[in-house]
Amino acid sequence: MLPQVLPMVDLKYALCATYSTRTTLGISKRLRKENIEAFFAIDRDGLRNASLEHRIQLYTTLKGEKIYIQLPGKESSNLVPMPKDFRQKLMCSDGEMMQDATFGFIWDLLDYISRSNNGSLALVAAMFFRMGYMYDYKYASGRYPCSVLEINEDDGTEINQLDVSLNWHFIDFPDDVWFSLNNYVGDLRVSESQIISFEAFIKFIDLLVQNEDCKYYYRNVYVNGNTKYDLRHGRTSTCDANLLIIDYLRGRMKLSGLLDKFQKARGVPKINKNEYSAVTDGIVTKV
Repeated sequence: MLPQVLPMVDLKYALCATYSTRTTLGISKRLRKENIEAFFAIDRDGLRNASLEHRIQLYTTLKGEKIYIQLPGKESSNLVPMPKDFRQKLMCSDGEMMQDATFGFIWDLLDYISRSNNGSLALVAAMFFRMGYMYDYKYASGRYPCSVLEINEDDGTEINQLDVSLNWHFIDFPDDVWFSLNNYVGDLRVSESQIISFEAFIKFIDLLVQNEDCKYYYRNVYVNGNTKYDLRHGRTSTCDANLLIIDYLRGRMKLSGLLDKFQKARGVPKINKNEYSAVTDGIVTKV
């Protein structure tokens, strides 16, 4: 049966979320810890950035886009190496690879949504809340297709294929929800020649913030020698910063207020938890 567009009231109900200290500190921290350990366990023996890499497909969209992680990432060869670093890759439905994304690229796409369909930003905000806390994520234990790539001038030539085992928590909804989100938010133009679905955008961001969690954890524990999980930075703070930008794009905050928050944070600012409900038009509520 083909997916159907849900009425807006039903879509908002499917996305609704509640939060408390147990959500934001307890369950979320456990899921983040388990995912960090899962991604750290991926075998990287013999791999080298810009030489021999693995590209692992973790998501497919309704429109046939494929989202991968490619490892090791560029930061694996830094002066202070981050060996668990990876980067996200997105193959469009026509088989062409999307450009590599920076945070500015994400903000440009949020601005694109604001200009093309500002009324859908509450839905977008609800998705960022869910990604920030891994809210209602599903668990999967499986094997995923992996291409072994020989890299030449940033282009990869596939020299082998294999499967990679991964036990992880991932973002997932019924097809009707993804289909409805694609319909209400609309496709996103990333360049003159490339358009991606909203579903692809969210699944791409999910892997981006997963890498943020892995990098900050590695720096905290392995580089700085701390023994406890420090999850103040990474997935949640990155999504919070994007929620602040959505708040500004919705006209709820002045540009001066947004810039002031970034300046005071000297990096990635966090949204006040009491604002989750307002920025999502009540889709997310505190209990």
